[in-house]
Amino acid sequence: MSEDFLKDAWSDHSRLWEKNTWVYPVISRRAKGLSIGVNLNPDKRCSFDCVYCQVDRSIPGSNRRLDIEAMTKELELIIQEYEKNGLTSFSNFKLIEESKRQIKDICLSGDGESTLIKEFPAVCERLLEIQHKYSKYNLKLTLITNSTRLDQEYVREGLRYLTQTNGEIWAKLDAGTEEWFQKVNISPYPLEVIQRNIELTVKDFPTRIQTMWCEVDGISPSPEEVRKYIERVKKIYHHHSKNLLEVQLYSVVRNTARPHVLPVSKSFMEDVANQLQSQIDIPVGIY
Repeated sequence: MSEDFLKDAWSDHSRLWEKNTWVYPVISRRAKGLSIGVNLNPDKRCSFDCVYCQVDRSIPGSNRRLDIEAMTKELELIIQEYEKNGLTSFSNFKLIEESKRQIKDICLSGDGESTLIKEFPAVCERLLEIQHKYSKYNLKLTLITNSTRLDQEYVREGLRYLTQTNGEIWAKLDAGTEEWFQKVNISPYPLEVIQRNIELTVKDFPTRIQTMWCEVDGISPSPEEVRKYIERVKKIYHHHSKNLLEVQLYSVVRNTARPHVLPVSKSFMEDVANQLQSQIDIPVGIY
């Protein structure tokens, strides 16, 4: 198998699959195989406006209200297609070797912030039911979140379902300073709220920090930015070290909706990883 096919699959996280509205399959670097994505935000509603996001918000999203039964039907359809032919009927996966197409998780991640929808607890409860129904695959349930709503009780109710059996929260922390945070994530929520919410979450739930490092308008994160970022990670770690499973460092691999957003160098990522691992005892992955 050509590595180019795998890179193409990694870079293609299209939310459209067949006629589905809510559910889509992707080959995920971080999940290390096939991830079934659940997009709760076809309306593109989000509490961040990240410069590296590939969602083009100049094009209006759909106002269709979440239909949990329709979402469930789509989810089961993809699992059944996987059981039938490993999704090789889907052109993007046809040339990916079988070992890279092993089903790994069901992941709440889409065109916005999943925790903004009021049905979030009901969605998580339904995903738990599906996880148990297809227990032979040992599916992980994952929430990828920008962390803005992790302090809300309805969200925490959902997380209790999501993490009941092999579930995790992947919480975004992209900056050490408010200045870089607003340059990269552009949010009405300050960075201190993100920090506090991740600290609150790691006390009770298995959590991975996910960090996007990128160059914006020709500017890369400074050494001081990295230093302050590491200080924030250390504070989160010391709140509950056993629940902080990993720090995931990654950079741009997909086309971004905004121009002038570029990946940082491999050496930059390795330097951040080395600094982290020299100060706290935690796995650090570069993706």
